[in-house]
Order: sequence, then structure tokens, then C-alpha cells
Amino acid sequence: MLRLAALFLSVSISTASYAKQDQALLDRYFELFRMEEVFEILRQEGLESGRELAEQDQAISASPAWMARLNKIYDTEKMAEVFRTSLDDVDNLDSSSDVLNFFESDLGKEIIAIELDARRALMDDTVEEALADQVAHMETTQADRLSLYHAFIQANGLIENNVMGALNSNLAFYRGLSTGEGYAEAMSESFMLSTVWEQEPEIRKEMEDWTINFSVMAYAPLTDDEVQAYIDASETPSGQKLNTALFAGFDALFESQSFELGRAMAEFMAGEDT
Repeated sequence: MLRLAALFLSVSISTASYAKQDQALLDRYFELFRMEEVFEILRQEGLESGRELAEQDQAISASPAWMARLNKIYDTEKMAEVFRTSLDDVDNLDSSSDVLNFFESDLGKEIIAIELDARRALMDDTVEEALADQVAHMETTQADRLSLYHAFIQANGLIENNVMGALNSNLAFYRGLSTGEGYAEAMSESFMLSTVWEQEPEIRKEMEDWTINFSVMAYAPLTDDEVQAYIDASETPSGQKLNTALFAGFDALFESQSFELGRAMAEFMAGEDT
């Protein structure tokens, strides 16, 4: 549940498409990982990012019409529909069920709670700056503990998966932008691809910093053994399947919302603010 590029879309998808045999497992995912709270966090992040985006472009401005559009893009019910549909499309999703027992334990429930708390706290840039200083201090004073966090990040592929997800989201944003009059000819597919790949080093550095900052803050209440237990659970086949499923859900959400945000920008910059 890590931040990618704060660009999202709302897509209306019929719940009738959900596979009936997966309902119980999907419900278990949503309840266990407190997805309603996750989507509300993403909504707040998205609204703030969209507001900042408008402030950078006088052709948009954070007008009531723009904010209304953002509210549609970051609608939590539609987020849930996109995410749930994506999970339903994951092959052999039931093979992730074993690791869910870990998250239903007292330790697992604590981990989910502290991850949500850390995610909320990191919406404040000053908190992230303070954590960067803490990480630098730990490199000389708590190297073993820091190594545990890096092992967790590696076990879950958090950097590589998030970098790829961010690149795909940014590409989707440009594709949405290119739907606007005056952009289609200037923004060829090759132009968009090259522009996105130029961003890769910066995005990678941001992900490296954010994942370790998040880990230091979120998992501070856990003992070394508890962090190792989390790593062990993540490295099981079931844990890896869970990781794949969650990334699939968030990637689908972020990419589709990125496209819609790009399209909204194109429309507002052309004066089509409806």
C-alpha cells in the first residue's frame, strides 16, 4: 500500500462481472486490509495532489469546477469497484489465502494498523523530512535493524514494483492529456514513452527514500523477531501471491485514474470545464 504517482481515475464497472466463487475471498481481503480506510487515504492524497497541480497552472486553477472533477476522480466507491475487479482477474487468487491467516493474527492486525497510521502521517512532508534524518542516523547506530527493513522491502519487491507502477501511471496520464485538442499531434506514443523513461531515475530515488522512511516509521513498534516474521510470511508462495494481487489492484487503480486526471487537465486547459 505504497504511494505511486498521485494520479487516479474513477471507472464505473458493474459488480455483476465479479466471479461469484471469489466473493468470500474478496470480502476477506477488503475487511482484513481495511480497504475503506485505504481508499479514503488515497482520496485525500489525490485531492491534495490535484489541488497542487491546479495551482501550478493558471489555465486550470483550483476552481469549484476543478475540485468537483477531482471529487469524481477520487470517488472511494469507484476506487473499490476498480480494485475489486482487478483482484477478481488475478489467476489463482485463492492461493494467497494461507498468508491471510498471518494477517488475521494479533501481530498481523497490528501490522495493518501501524501501516495505515504511518501512511496517514506521511501525508505531512515535514514528517518525511524528519524520517530521512532518522534513517541517516540509523545507518551508523542501528545498522542491523535498518537491514531488516531493507530485507522486507526486497522480499516484497516494493521498489521495482512501485517504480514500474509509477511509470505506467505517468504514461497513462500523458495518454489522457493527449486526448485534448492541440495535444494529440504533439504527444505521439514514442514521445510519451521517452518522456516517461526519462523520469525513471528520479522516480526510483523517490521510491527508495519513501519505502525506507515508511518502514522506519511504520514498523518501529515491532521487535526484530516480529519484523522477521513479517518477512518470512511475505516470502512464502502465498505471501508472494498476495503481493502480486495487491499490486495488480493498485496498479489498475492508479493507471486508470491517471488517465482520467490527464484527460481532465486537457479539457480544463481547453476551457471545457464540465
